[in-house]
Amino acid sequence: MNSYLVFSTLNLALAGLVFLLGLIILRENPGQRLNRVVAVMLFFGALGAVLAAVGFLAQRAAGPAAPRDFLASGGYVWELFFPTLFLFACIFPEERAFMRRAPRATGQPWWRWWPGWVVVIFTPHVVHAVLVQIATIWHPGFEVPAVGLLKYLAPVLGVAGVLLKLFLLVHRSLFSLVNLGFGIATMLLLYDSYRRARVPRLKLQLRVIAWGLSACLVCYSLATSVPTLLGVEIPETWRSMLIIAALTLGPGSIAYSIVRYKFLDAKLLARRGILYALVSAALVGVYLLVVGQLNRVVSGMAGVDTRVFEPVFLVVALALFQPVVARLEEQVDRVFLKDPGDYRNVLRQLGRDLQTTIDLEVLLSRTIQTLAEALLPRHAYIVALTHEGPMARAGTGDSLSPEQMRRLAGLLPHFSPARSSFRLSDRLDSLAAEERAFLGGELGLALVVPLRWRDELVGALLLGEKVLGTDYTSEDVTLLTTLAGQVSVSLQNALLLRERVAVARFEEELNLARQIQRTSLLSTFPPIPRCEVHALYIPSKQVGGDFYDVVPVGDGSHLVAIADVSGKGMPAALLSAMLQASLRTQAETVPSLSAILGNINSLLFRSTEIGQFATFFLARVDGASLRLSFSNAGHNWPVVVRAAGGGRELLERGGTVLGILEDARFEEAHVALAPGDVVVLYTDGISEATNRDGELYGEERLYALLDALPRGLPARAVTERMLDAVRGFLDQVEAQDDITIVVLRVLEPVPSPRDEAARPEAVAAR
Repeated sequence: MNSYLVFSTLNLALAGLVFLLGLIILRENPGQRLNRVVAVMLFFGALGAVLAAVGFLAQRAAGPAAPRDFLASGGYVWELFFPTLFLFACIFPEERAFMRRAPRATGQPWWRWWPGWVVVIFTPHVVHAVLVQIATIWHPGFEVPAVGLLKYLAPVLGVAGVLLKLFLLVHRSLFSLVNLGFGIATMLLLYDSYRRARVPRLKLQLRVIAWGLSACLVCYSLATSVPTLLGVEIPETWRSMLIIAALTLGPGSIAYSIVRYKFLDAKLLARRGILYALVSAALVGVYLLVVGQLNRVVSGMAGVDTRVFEPVFLVVALALFQPVVARLEEQVDRVFLKDPGDYRNVLRQLGRDLQTTIDLEVLLSRTIQTLAEALLPRHAYIVALTHEGPMARAGTGDSLSPEQMRRLAGLLPHFSPARSSFRLSDRLDSLAAEERAFLGGELGLALVVPLRWRDELVGALLLGEKVLGTDYTSEDVTLLTTLAGQVSVSLQNALLLRERVAVARFEEELNLARQIQRTSLLSTFPPIPRCEVHALYIPSKQVGGDFYDVVPVGDGSHLVAIADVSGKGMPAALLSAMLQASLRTQAETVPSLSAILGNINSLLFRSTEIGQFATFFLARVDGASLRLSFSNAGHNWPVVVRAAGGGRELLERGGTVLGILEDARFEEAHVALAPGDVVVLYTDGISEATNRDGELYGEERLYALLDALPRGLPARAVTERMLDAVRGFLDQVEAQDDITIVVLRVLEPVPSPRDEAARPEAVAAR
């Protein structure tokens, strides 16, 4: 008799805990389908435990032979737990495709518009419950009254009753297979979901729930289904213990997953409530067990009624209960609530990471990955607005395309600074319908949290709907807005550091580019008979690709070149060095200037990206005959200032710039030089020098300057006069491009043969 009382007490206690767990889950988010399904599943499980407890109490009151037809029939209702369990596996973590009901359309097959899988899932158990109720009414002693026409139907109804009884007997025996089938199908679906899950916390939830529910089904099957199918009897004690174990393992795994891994996106308060309720129930159970054992020991030893000691036991228990509960709560809080989804742990961990992270790439990746693991969104992005353009990192979902990032950079300033977060499901007057469609439809976003630093927008957190389909709670929004403040400060610091590093790298690149140019530009020129050459190169703050060169050729002539490569910094310096190397390689072997430029053009076209080009002027100077051959590839036209008559001539014959057309052709032309003539080569740093009024220096000013120069000035003096004129025009405004000048002057003949044979001085380039 005592065993009946123990089993009924355990069943009622478990029923209360399971019902309480279902109530907490339902109350946590009643609008969420998954919460409702889990709650109903637990309610059916609790109902089964209650009916089992009532059955034990009835046996204790009336003995084992007491009629239990009503309890047995009512007990079949709790078996709706199994189709509900299968329904849970069909919608967690995502709704299966076959569960989505499509509207009926003309010509569609019937299975596309049937009432739905939910109705189909519950139909076997509803029919089973109806048949069981019929069986309770049509009992073996039931007879049809022999009144009127019924007396003629009595034999037929009697045969029908026998057949119905046989059918119900077989049905009761084999219906356990239906429950077993639901259980196996549930496990297969949960295993498939675990295999396909990619989020670590979701995999942990599935693993715990799958193991717990599997153990629950095994215990239930051993207690009911297997004995029924095999026709064997097991002791009532073992059967009751297996059912109690099933009720403990199944709902227990759900409770553990809620507390430990934030299953159903439960808030911290609900998880604490579940955990502390279980702890309190365990302590109460220990108290009752200890008191019961003490009562039996004292009663056996002293032979007195121990009920007089129960108030003493109660006072002692109350004195010990509070400190023990507090200590246990502290321990279980430390052990079970260390969840990455707990906003306090997220804040603590990410705060530590942000304090030690100064690299922008690492900062963005860590932040969005931490939030993705905590909140389980389908899409998670963090966007940083840098001076070079928006940067984005994805925690989950596809990476953002450059076009999407560009549109985001234009949309984010539309969010009002008066609010810290924005749900796209809310009314947002600042967004047009097309913009909302882009954010919510194309990107799949549900929540936008701007990142601001001193009212300056530096980025945003962009989150899509959750994997489980739950909404973002107030606790989630609190987490995100608190994190947004920390991330904004760290993001601004990382952006400042990134800018400083970029400036330092740029300065280093410029210094290296200047060094490359200095080593490639001649400091002294090889002597050209009857000519003097002087060159001047003034680099700008952003080093360009200007270069010049004088290359002696075996026949006694010299190649004089000046070029300007597109771009700035290291790429331009390296490209100009490559062109200079190509020129020197061909100087001795390729006699034609147009062929040399054609080869350099092909090299530049094949070796560089689209948009890179160079202007190039190449001349061959024969000092003996005073003949100058040239070809101009889109460069500023050099000027020949004539000593006789004061005229000037522009050297413009040639072709297009280098690097644009692979098969470009170049022409050559020739001019004769005379003593006193000056040939001036320059780059666009002269002609395009811009003063503070935005006015260009231009070719006309240059021509006027050259026309006004006194005849007979040395080459050095000519370059200095040109440089002084440009600087005076700029009026202390910094030049935006390199200034390069090469001046070749034809010397006057000397009467002495000895002086005529003397080598002209080599003038150092400045």
